[in-house]
Amino acid sequence: QQIGIAFLGFLLNTAANVSGNKSLVLGLSIFSATFYLLLVYVHVWEFGVQDKIRIEAGRIKFDPLKGLKASLIANSVNILLAVLSAIGYLCIDRNILDEFGNIVSPAWAVNLYAVSHIIGVFLQSMYNGIGSWFGIDVYPYFLFLAILPSLITSFFGYYFGTKEKYGLFTSAPKK
Repeated sequence: QQIGIAFLGFLLNTAANVSGNKSLVLGLSIFSATFYLLLVYVHVWEFGVQDKIRIEAGRIKFDPLKGLKASLIANSVNILLAVLSAIGYLCIDRNILDEFGNIVSPAWAVNLYAVSHIIGVFLQSMYNGIGSWFGIDVYPYFLFLAILPSLITSFFGYYFGTKEKYGLFTSAPKK
């Protein structure tokens, strides 16, 4: 699911950037992020409805954090990339300059930051326009911030699913 939306976000962001219209970039990023979160919500809500039946039957205990835990596992690659990007970024020494005024840092730190950040930004490309609007898309904390909406959405989606409230585009549960 995330790969497909990431690809959609990447295409929309690339097309909007070519136009040079920053408002279009922001608007399409908000659209793709909202679409992604809607898909996450619907999927996790249905997961909660299925668990509601098991909870009522006494087969499992109610765990209100189950949606959040599932989202943390699903986002484990994104979290790993954010951590690696932060480590690389923090290890880049910005005080060492060569004779041309360029920053000279350990190659491993620069490579770790660059590779993990590029992959992370692609996987979270639905948020790129929002990040570039605020000028934070080049910093590692952008990757951490990009994970938060899916964590929050998964928490509420599962919780509301177990209560059978606020379902979107869903059918009635099968009992």
